[in-house]
Amino acid sequence: MAAPIPSYDAFARRAREIFEAIPEEFTEDVEDVFVHREVKRHPQIPEVVTLGECEGSPVAAMTGTGIVRSLVHLWYGSFVDLAKRDETFDVDAELVETIEHEVKHHLEDKGGTRALEDEDELFDAHARFTEGLPVPAGWYRAGEKLEPGVWAVESDVFVELRLRKKEVDALRGKPLSMTVLGEPLEVDIPADAKPGEPLTYEGEGLELEGDEEDGEPASGDLHLVLLVR
Repeated sequence: MAAPIPSYDAFARRAREIFEAIPEEFTEDVEDVFVHREVKRHPQIPEVVTLGECEGSPVAAMTGTGIVRSLVHLWYGSFVDLAKRDETFDVDAELVETIEHEVKHHLEDKGGTRALEDEDELFDAHARFTEGLPVPAGWYRAGEKLEPGVWAVESDVFVELRLRKKEVDALRGKPLSMTVLGEPLEVDIPADAKPGEPLTYEGEGLELEGDEEDGEPASGDLHLVLLVR
Protein backbone atom coordinates (compact mmCIF):
# COMPACT_ATOMS: atom_id res chain seq x y z
CA MET A 1 0.00 0.00 0.00
CA ALA A 2 1.34 3.41 -0.99
CA ALA A 3 2.24 5.84 1.80
CA PRO A 4 -0.06 8.87 2.08
CA ILE A 5 1.13 12.01 0.29
CA PRO A 6 1.76 14.83 2.77
CA SER A 7 -0.05 18.13 2.45
CA TYR A 8 1.87 21.11 1.13
CA ASP A 9 2.18 22.60 4.62
CA ALA A 10 3.44 19.33 6.12
CA PHE A 11 5.89 18.94 3.24
CA ALA A 12 7.22 22.47 3.70
CA ARG A 13 7.66 21.96 7.47
CA ARG A 14 9.51 18.68 6.87
CA ALA A 15 11.76 20.34 4.27
CA ARG A 16 12.72 23.02 6.80
CA GLU A 17 13.35 20.36 9.45
CA ILE A 18 15.63 18.37 7.14
CA PHE A 19 17.56 21.46 6.05
CA GLU A 20 18.09 22.70 9.61
CA ALA A 21 19.37 19.25 10.67
CA ILE A 22 22.30 19.57 8.25
CA PRO A 23 25.42 20.92 10.03
CA GLU A 24 25.74 24.68 9.55
CA GLU A 25 29.25 24.31 8.12
CA PHE A 26 27.61 22.82 5.01
CA THR A 27 24.60 25.13 4.75
CA GLU A 28 26.48 28.35 5.45
CA ASP A 29 25.69 30.88 2.70
CA VAL A 30 22.52 29.02 1.66
CA GLU A 31 20.14 31.95 2.08
CA ASP A 32 16.84 30.09 2.08
CA VAL A 33 14.82 27.05 0.99
CA PHE A 34 11.77 27.84 -1.15
CA VAL A 35 9.00 25.26 -1.53
CA HIS A 36 6.88 25.79 -4.65
CA ARG A 37 3.42 24.27 -4.94
CA GLU A 38 3.58 23.55 -8.66
CA VAL A 39 5.18 20.82 -10.77
CA LYS A 40 8.35 21.70 -12.66
CA ARG A 41 8.39 19.66 -15.88
CA HIS A 42 11.13 19.15 -18.43
CA PRO A 43 10.44 21.56 -21.33
CA GLN A 44 10.47 18.73 -23.89
CA ILE A 45 9.77 15.58 -21.84
CA PRO A 46 6.66 16.18 -19.69
CA GLU A 47 7.01 12.96 -17.67
CA VAL A 48 10.45 14.07 -16.42
CA VAL A 49 10.07 16.44 -13.46
CA THR A 50 12.51 18.47 -11.39
CA LEU A 51 12.37 17.88 -7.64
CA GLY A 52 14.93 20.47 -6.56
CA GLU A 53 17.39 23.04 -7.80
CA CYS A 54 20.23 25.12 -6.40
CA GLU A 55 20.30 28.69 -7.70
CA GLY A 56 22.94 31.33 -7.20
CA SER A 57 21.63 34.19 -5.08
CA PRO A 58 20.65 37.17 -7.27
CA VAL A 59 21.34 39.53 -4.34
CA ALA A 60 24.86 38.16 -3.86
CA ALA A 61 25.50 38.48 -7.59
CA MET A 62 24.52 42.16 -7.50
CA THR A 63 26.77 42.98 -4.55
CA GLY A 64 29.85 41.67 -6.37
CA THR A 65 31.51 40.44 -3.18
CA GLY A 66 32.64 37.18 -4.79
CA ILE A 67 31.02 35.15 -2.00
CA VAL A 68 28.98 32.23 -3.33
CA ARG A 69 25.50 32.34 -1.83
CA SER A 70 22.64 30.09 -2.93
CA LEU A 71 18.91 29.52 -2.85
CA VAL A 72 17.48 26.00 -2.74
CA HIS A 73 14.19 25.43 -4.57
CA LEU A 74 11.87 22.44 -4.07
CA TRP A 75 8.80 21.65 -6.16
CA TYR A 76 6.13 20.01 -4.02
CA GLY A 77 4.00 19.33 -7.11
CA SER A 78 6.82 17.31 -8.67
CA PHE A 79 7.01 15.05 -5.60
CA VAL A 80 3.23 14.58 -5.70
CA ASP A 81 3.33 13.83 -9.43
CA LEU A 82 5.91 11.06 -8.99
CA ALA A 83 4.17 9.65 -5.91
CA LYS A 84 0.91 9.35 -7.84
CA ARG A 85 2.65 7.57 -10.72
CA ASP A 86 4.75 5.22 -8.57
CA GLU A 87 3.38 3.76 -5.33
CA THR A 88 6.93 2.81 -4.27
CA PHE A 89 8.04 6.46 -4.38
CA ASP A 90 9.02 7.44 -0.83
CA VAL A 91 8.32 11.18 -0.56
CA ASP A 92 10.24 11.67 2.69
CA ALA A 93 13.31 9.71 1.61
CA GLU A 94 13.36 11.53 -1.73
CA LEU A 95 12.98 14.87 0.05
CA VAL A 96 16.00 14.13 2.24
CA GLU A 97 18.03 13.05 -0.79
CA THR A 98 16.98 16.08 -2.83
CA ILE A 99 17.84 18.63 -0.14
CA GLU A 100 21.21 17.00 0.50
CA HIS A 101 21.85 16.90 -3.26
CA GLU A 102 21.13 20.62 -3.65
CA VAL A 103 23.32 21.51 -0.66
CA LYS A 104 26.12 19.52 -2.30
CA HIS A 105 25.58 21.61 -5.44
CA HIS A 106 26.07 24.71 -3.27
CA LEU A 107 29.29 23.30 -1.82
CA GLU A 108 30.57 22.42 -5.29
CA ASP A 109 29.81 25.93 -6.51
CA LYS A 110 31.80 27.32 -3.58
CA GLY A 111 34.66 24.94 -4.32
CA GLY A 112 34.67 25.57 -8.06
CA THR A 113 33.92 21.95 -8.96
CA ARG A 114 31.07 20.47 -11.02
CA ALA A 115 30.80 16.72 -10.51
CA LEU A 116 27.08 16.93 -9.64
CA GLU A 117 26.48 19.36 -12.50
CA ASP A 118 28.00 16.81 -14.88
CA GLU A 119 25.83 14.08 -13.32
CA ASP A 120 22.67 16.15 -13.82
CA GLU A 121 23.62 16.96 -17.41
CA LEU A 122 24.20 13.27 -18.12
CA PHE A 123 20.76 12.42 -16.71
CA ASP A 124 19.19 15.06 -18.95
CA ALA A 125 21.09 13.87 -22.04
CA HIS A 126 20.03 10.28 -21.38
CA ALA A 127 16.39 11.32 -21.02
CA ARG A 128 16.61 13.28 -24.29
CA PHE A 129 18.28 10.35 -26.07
CA THR A 130 15.61 7.94 -24.83
CA GLU A 131 12.92 10.23 -26.23
CA GLY A 132 14.66 10.54 -29.61
CA LEU A 133 15.58 14.20 -29.06
CA PRO A 134 18.88 15.73 -30.28
CA VAL A 135 21.95 15.06 -28.12
CA PRO A 136 25.64 15.87 -28.66
CA ALA A 137 27.75 13.19 -30.34
CA GLY A 138 29.49 10.97 -27.79
CA TRP A 139 27.47 12.32 -24.86
CA TYR A 140 27.41 8.85 -23.25
CA ARG A 141 31.19 9.02 -22.68
CA ALA A 142 30.38 11.01 -19.56
CA GLY A 143 28.93 7.78 -18.13
CA GLU A 144 30.80 4.98 -16.38
CA LYS A 145 33.57 3.49 -18.52
CA LEU A 146 33.29 -0.29 -18.16
CA GLU A 147 36.08 -1.25 -20.58
CA PRO A 148 37.74 0.36 -23.60
CA GLY A 149 35.01 1.59 -25.93
CA VAL A 150 32.17 0.61 -23.58
CA TRP A 151 30.21 2.93 -21.26
CA ALA A 152 27.19 2.53 -19.01
CA VAL A 153 24.56 5.21 -18.48
CA GLU A 154 22.19 3.88 -15.83
CA SER A 155 21.29 0.39 -17.18
CA ASP A 156 22.00 1.22 -20.84
CA VAL A 157 25.30 0.13 -22.39
CA PHE A 158 26.96 2.07 -25.21
CA VAL A 159 29.55 0.30 -27.36
CA GLU A 160 31.75 2.08 -29.89
CA LEU A 161 33.15 0.03 -32.73
CA ARG A 162 35.76 1.80 -34.86
CA LEU A 163 36.02 0.42 -38.39
CA ARG A 164 37.20 1.44 -41.83
CA LYS A 165 34.47 2.73 -44.14
CA LYS A 166 34.65 -0.38 -46.31
CA GLU A 167 34.22 -2.55 -43.18
CA VAL A 168 31.10 -0.62 -42.17
CA ASP A 169 29.72 -0.97 -45.71
CA ALA A 170 30.40 -4.71 -45.66
CA LEU A 171 28.51 -5.14 -42.35
CA ARG A 172 25.25 -3.59 -43.50
CA GLY A 173 22.42 -6.12 -43.55
CA LYS A 174 24.54 -8.82 -41.89
CA PRO A 175 24.99 -10.29 -38.39
CA LEU A 176 27.91 -9.15 -36.25
CA SER A 177 29.49 -11.27 -33.52
CA MET A 178 31.43 -9.56 -30.75
CA THR A 179 32.26 -9.80 -27.06
CA VAL A 180 30.96 -7.16 -24.66
CA LEU A 181 31.92 -7.25 -20.97
CA GLY A 182 33.20 -10.78 -21.39
CA GLU A 183 29.94 -12.07 -22.87
CA PRO A 184 29.46 -13.16 -26.51
CA LEU A 185 26.87 -11.14 -28.39
CA GLU A 186 25.49 -11.42 -31.91
CA VAL A 187 23.47 -8.56 -33.39
CA ASP A 188 22.06 -7.82 -36.82
CA ILE A 189 23.31 -4.66 -38.49
CA PRO A 190 20.51 -2.89 -40.42
CA ALA A 191 21.05 -2.38 -44.13
CA ASP A 192 20.61 1.36 -43.67
CA ALA A 193 22.99 1.68 -40.69
CA LYS A 194 24.78 5.03 -40.63
CA PRO A 195 28.12 5.69 -38.93
CA GLY A 196 27.70 7.64 -35.71
CA GLU A 197 24.00 6.84 -35.26
CA PRO A 198 23.44 4.41 -32.34
CA LEU A 199 21.86 1.06 -33.20
CA THR A 200 19.65 -0.06 -30.33
CA TYR A 201 19.22 -3.67 -29.18
CA GLU A 202 16.55 -3.88 -26.49
CA GLY A 203 17.20 -5.88 -23.34
CA GLU A 204 20.91 -6.40 -24.04
CA GLY A 205 22.11 -3.88 -21.45
CA LEU A 206 22.70 -4.17 -17.72
CA GLU A 207 20.17 -5.80 -15.39
CA LEU A 208 17.82 -3.43 -13.59
CA GLU A 209 18.03 -3.98 -9.84
CA GLY A 210 14.76 -5.08 -8.27
CA ASP A 211 12.93 -5.10 -11.62
CA GLU A 212 11.52 -8.19 -13.27
CA GLU A 213 9.53 -8.99 -16.39
CA ASP A 214 7.72 -12.33 -16.57
CA GLY A 215 9.80 -13.59 -13.66
CA GLU A 216 13.09 -12.68 -15.36
CA PRO A 217 15.35 -9.75 -14.40
CA ALA A 218 14.65 -6.74 -16.61
CA SER A 219 17.57 -5.16 -18.44
CA GLY A 220 18.46 -1.91 -20.11
CA ASP A 221 19.34 -1.64 -23.78
CA LEU A 222 22.59 -1.94 -25.68
CA HIS A 223 23.45 0.80 -28.17
CA LEU A 224 26.09 0.08 -30.78
CA VAL A 225 27.80 3.07 -32.41
CA LEU A 226 29.73 2.35 -35.61
CA LEU A 227 32.47 4.90 -36.09
CA VAL A 228 34.61 5.30 -39.22
CA ARG A 229 38.29 5.59 -38.39
